[in-house]
Amino acid sequence: MEIFKKASFTCLLFSCLLGQIETKSDQVRKIRLENFKNNYKGQTIRFTTEDSKTVQGVLVNITEQNFVLSVNKSAKFYKHKNVDFIYLPPVSEDLYITASFSALSGLAGYAALVIAIQKPKVELIGAVTSLSTVLGFFIGKNAFYKTQKIDISGRLRD
Repeated sequence: MEIFKKASFTCLLFSCLLGQIETKSDQVRKIRLENFKNNYKGQTIRFTTEDSKTVQGVLVNITEQNFVLSVNKSAKFYKHKNVDFIYLPPVSEDLYITASFSALSGLAGYAALVIAIQKPKVELIGAVTSLSTVLGFFIGKNAFYKTQKIDISGRLRD
């Protein structure tokens, strides 16, 4: 039984160590680029090129060497060799979620005030509802309405 435990531990150790060695960064990068192409084709993306120029456009295709973007209704090619991160700007659905969260926070503030105080004054109702709506907007904005950062580098760990 003791030999079985030692053999199992040794196999687990070697599989972890050799598994990391066999995974090359070029292979990981190709897989990430292919997944990115399959999942985000037709969406607006933004990235920084080699010469620190920020580019934004609609993703049309990804080739072996280039991103193909539609910028002002014309196809542009940008090399992706030194691009490690791509950013997706927030979409309208994110704004809807933020606005809904804000409205729900205002309603929750009103309900909490009515539960806490039997007959609150109108001024207090307005202040608490407004404050909770604004607070809900800031929380929703920070949680939902933000740019997504996608790693397409070949690194397994940062």
